[in-house]
Amino acid sequence: MHTYVAEAIYALALPFWVLLWWWIDGVRLQRQERMLWIPFILALLFLASNFLMVILFGEVGDPSYEEARFSYIQDRALITVEATASVLIVAVLVYGLTTRTVPVEFIRFMLFAFVFLIGVMSPILWIPVEHAGMFYAFRHFQTVALTYSLFLCVGGMTVLLRDIMSMGGARVDLESGSDSIV
Repeated sequence: MHTYVAEAIYALALPFWVLLWWWIDGVRLQRQERMLWIPFILALLFLASNFLMVILFGEVGDPSYEEARFSYIQDRALITVEATASVLIVAVLVYGLTTRTVPVEFIRFMLFAFVFLIGVMSPILWIPVEHAGMFYAFRHFQTVALTYSLFLCVGGMTVLLRDIMSMGGARVDLESGSDSIV
């Protein structure tokens, strides 16, 4: 039964990602900044890959195995926190030393990244140790929240870096392979 719960988590996570991306204005921004397709597509790819792995190989391990998987998720969350904090420090420094304001789109992406990382992925749910299936389902729920947070952070960094490059007059053409300074 717990594998069905995990499958349902991913089955709902995929369309919710598209809805969330649209809601935070990612779809509109993709028209202006094609690099935003990368975090959008990668999130879908990772969610779909996890969904497929649950369908093909999903089985609940013993309680100690399932509980140990949370440290793996925690390590990945730490990477996301460090990356997000670094980006926010750069934004504060760069924009604090200039007369420009931080792009609203960047703030929106980072806000939602924090909501999913801290508000959805980080809370603790005390699961009785003998219920390995509940550990299994909960770690898949946290995996979805972490995936959302990670790729929202990447989207925010893309917006920020593109704005910083435009501030300095640099133009980077990623399609032709040539960089030029305007």
